[in-house]
This record gives sequence, C-alpha cells and structure tokens, in this order.
Amino acid sequence: MSERKVIVKGPPPEGFVEQIIAEYGSLKAFEEAEAKWDELVSRFFGQIESLAQQYPDKFVAMGPGDVLVVGDSAEEIIRRLDEKGVPRGAAIVQFLDVESPPLVL
Repeated sequence: MSERKVIVKGPPPEGFVEQIIAEYGSLKAFEEAEAKWDELVSRFFGQIESLAQQYPDKFVAMGPGDVLVVGDSAEEIIRRLDEKGVPRGAAIVQFLDVESPPLVL
C-alpha cells in the first residue's frame, strides 16, 4: 500500500489494533490486504504510460484481479466499478491528462 502507508513512531494509538482486527478479522489478514494493495499500485503505475497512450484524457480505474475500467467521468468510473462489485477503496482511479506533466509531491 505504498500510497497509503503511515509511519508511526512509538506505540500505536489506543484501540488501533482492535480496529484493524474488527475490520479485517486479524492482523495477518490486514497484512495480506496491504500486500495486495502494494501489488495493485505497482501494477497500475507500471502500466501508466501505456494506459495514457491507449486512453488519453480519460478516467481509468484498476481494481483487484483483471478489473480495468475506462470512462469519460469519475462518476461513470465509480458506477462501473460498483457494477463489477469492486468495493470502494479497492481500486485506483486516475485521470490520464496527456497535456499536464505529472506532479511529484
């Protein structure tokens, strides 16, 4: 989950581990979900140039497995991800603007 990683110094906040277990079922399941997210981010950004050439000035979403959705608006992408059963927060959505250079922050 390279885009969402948080570095915490010291012990985790009170209730943090319990919250993860409640959401994921176990710390191991959380770690597995993190590893899957990392893989998705790597796969998406590994293909970003090719996707931009294929789908210039379009919204593109990549989800778990082989889910790839292309559309003209973010709303269309979200609707199509919902139709495919991809949970919110489980896909990367990006507008492939060929005119603007990417910002590195």
